[in-house]
Amino acid sequence: MDDSDGILFVAHWTHTPENCPGRSTEGATMLNEFWAKRDLAEKKGIKILSAYVAVTEHTYYITVQAKSYQSLLEFFEPLAPTQTGTIHPVTTMDDWTKHIDPKRT
Repeated sequence: MDDSDGILFVAHWTHTPENCPGRSTEGATMLNEFWAKRDLAEKKGIKILSAYVAVTEHTYYITVQAKSYQSLLEFFEPLAPTQTGTIHPVTTMDDWTKHIDPKRT
């Protein structure tokens, strides 16, 4: 993966069953509008690499590559009022294992 394409992040968002967006028209609309804006996000340097929902856990896992942390925060901002989120910078295992020295362990 080329660093000039941005930094890799895994976003982990969750909500309580009571706060589930799927339980109200307003919440479902918010989530659908958030997800529909991923094409706009790509124009701002955010590329969605994968996205998964653990429905019974009320949890989202979204892997992105972003050129700007600020634009990444703006992309996830619609989730903030009802969700709890963390965003972790990550690297691929392939890239990591190229940089570690097995003799040091």
